[in-house]
Amino acid sequence: MELNEKLLSLVTDIYDAALDDSRWTATLGSIVDLAGGQSGGLVWIGAAGEAVVSHAVGVEPAYVQSYIETYEPFDPSRSVLHASVGQIQTIRDWIDVDEFRTTTFYNEWARPQGLEDAANILIGKSAEGISRLSIMKGGGPVDRRMYQTISHLTPHMQRAMLVRQKLQQQNALETTSVRTLDALRTAVLLLDADGHVTHANASAREILDEADVLRSVHGRLVTSDLNADRMLRQALAGTALGDRSMMRANIPLHLTARNGSHYVGNLLPLTAGRRQMFGASYEACAVLFVSKAALETIVAPDLIRKLFKLTPAELRVFLAIVEIGGVPDVARSMDIAETTIKTHLTRIFTKTGTKRQADLVRLVAAFTSPIKI
Repeated sequence: MELNEKLLSLVTDIYDAALDDSRWTATLGSIVDLAGGQSGGLVWIGAAGEAVVSHAVGVEPAYVQSYIETYEPFDPSRSVLHASVGQIQTIRDWIDVDEFRTTTFYNEWARPQGLEDAANILIGKSAEGISRLSIMKGGGPVDRRMYQTISHLTPHMQRAMLVRQKLQQQNALETTSVRTLDALRTAVLLLDADGHVTHANASAREILDEADVLRSVHGRLVTSDLNADRMLRQALAGTALGDRSMMRANIPLHLTARNGSHYVGNLLPLTAGRRQMFGASYEACAVLFVSKAALETIVAPDLIRKLFKLTPAELRVFLAIVEIGGVPDVARSMDIAETTIKTHLTRIFTKTGTKRQADLVRLVAAFTSPIKI
């Protein structure tokens, strides 16, 4: 195979490695071979200055370990960190050959491996750290052929590392998004135009596992209510076709479980603005939020007491009214006269700015955490 063909093939391998990290070792080996080197390494220097050899070929594991633990700070090649990105430099650009051969780094790390020189390139620099490529040579200095071969590959290495960095950032963002969605009490289902679930958070997976209100049939979302199911299909179809009335609409759905429990669903199209970018990352055109139409356990009683300056007795009555119901039932459960409950309730209405028991329920709903505790 001619040199140009080998270079073209290797360029393809470099970009493939950017998408599949497991390919880097083999690709690095091909780079070293084509350049006429003896060994090579991709080194990452973190923001705190810590060095990591992410991939190495032609170097025994013991030497890789000793490089990180002992010799990396003494390596003259480290000076490439101050060079321009993409610039190729050798040991001789930083230190005289005779002086280099007197160093601890040369005598204890390089010479035992038969290494005499190295071509070093800074291939990436960001706030997170710096990456560099080292192709090491034995039997003499870096020659013209090695320099030219590396110079052809360097721009592609830079772009490949940039692609890899963007992918890592995207993966980190997606991981954060997934964790955030999984923390929500509300079920969140991302749907494509055919109603297939492209992502479901933890709460949604619990509902789907019950296969009552919602279930997945071959990956396609199906509701227990035929009317709600029809509305869902029509809304998704309209969203996919670009129906303007659906672009910003929030479509409500009422769902009922077999035991009579009620659920409220809201379908939100992901076809405009930043919503569209979010939907595209999950191959979804809409998101369905589903929550049980019931008051969750109150998680902030102390906050309610402090905010409205309720006495301990008033707080107990407040919570009992919300959880149990009317004055007679609360009086029986607390073994207190109804007149006393009514007196406390009057004071609670005044302090909270409410007039009816239903207002207290709505008020408490505002203090219910959307996050799983």
